[in-house]
Amino acid sequence: MTLNEAEATRHEARTGRTDVIKQTIIWVAVIAFAWVAGKYGEQFNLPAPHVIVSVIIGLVAASTGLMRRTVPKHLHTAAQAVTGVIIGTFLNVQALGAAGGSLLPLLAVTLATLVLSLAGGLMLARWTGLDQKTASLGMVAGGSAAIVSASEDLGADARMVAFMQYLRLTLVVLTMPLLVRFIFAPGVGQFHGLGAKEVEVPFSVIGMLFLLVASPAGYLLGKLLRMPAPALLGPVLLAAIATVAGIGVYPPEIFREIAFNVIGLEVGLRLNREALRAMGRMLPKVLLFVLAVTGICAALGYLVTLVTNISPSDAYLATTPGGINAVLAISATVHANVALVFTVQTLRLFAMVLLAPAVLKWWLTRRNATTTSTSKDKATATHQVAQRETEMS
Repeated sequence: MTLNEAEATRHEARTGRTDVIKQTIIWVAVIAFAWVAGKYGEQFNLPAPHVIVSVIIGLVAASTGLMRRTVPKHLHTAAQAVTGVIIGTFLNVQALGAAGGSLLPLLAVTLATLVLSLAGGLMLARWTGLDQKTASLGMVAGGSAAIVSASEDLGADARMVAFMQYLRLTLVVLTMPLLVRFIFAPGVGQFHGLGAKEVEVPFSVIGMLFLLVASPAGYLLGKLLRMPAPALLGPVLLAAIATVAGIGVYPPEIFREIAFNVIGLEVGLRLNREALRAMGRMLPKVLLFVLAVTGICAALGYLVTLVTNISPSDAYLATTPGGINAVLAISATVHANVALVFTVQTLRLFAMVLLAPAVLKWWLTRRNATTTSTSKDKATATHQVAQRETEMS
């Protein structure tokens, strides 16, 4: 290597390091701004403020040309892993045992909600022209941030999935206080703002250490088990196992908020005018499906009250499809059975995040295999007919 070549190599290395440092500073600043904006959104009890505000920031940044890059892959993977650990630590074995016989009908409602969500998504795909993965994941009734973060890995359009997920979440969170206040538990509790204030988790060093260990370990577990969206589902599984074993600790709230900021920015930076126009065209149809799923879930919750001693407010809060933090806050406000509500909502969260991608993948694989087999049979039959006609001639 000549002297000039060596100098050029060193210059490229210095330039590369400078670019990495510059990009790191930019992303830290953007995420910090999104986090502060999300905290401000919390003051108005916005549903999923850190995700929704970050989507708006990303959209503005992309539309004005302030940022021309999407979220780095490793940063998005880290956000998925953090979200997965948080979901996994929701599992509460003691609460499951305390639910007793009431758990079975509520579990049936949870499974029915899963089937209803996926079936609704497949119907929506046929009605709107969306691909089946995007429509089905968009209609999954729970784990919105997790589903959105994993949608690209599952082959769906994250922008449309986010649009559908947060339309559902916003509808549920905004109507929940009204339904509880005027129908299910009139005259009980005080409600302020757009929705209920989310439950905050205090900072804990042990929780932070658990997150730092469980996130990468869970990701490796997901890769080892060849799970769909391993960065999300691997940490969910590992954190759930650790929680059942008594060593799982809920991470500090700030990590959840930052992960949601990253997920929101990823979606917002990918939005463009064409995607926004498509969302506008599909809004009435998507809203109709969301209302249908939400209404059917409420009806299923009412059926539960007919076969158990669960109160209407407990049944509604336990089976409502979305906003687990807001549900818990409202449950405490109206003096509902928080343990029961939390248990069923956790099961719904697990069912939607862990089972929905697997069930959807199985169904689409099976359907594609059937379609391929049918096409081959038709081709074979056509070939045989042509061959017979040739022989006869």
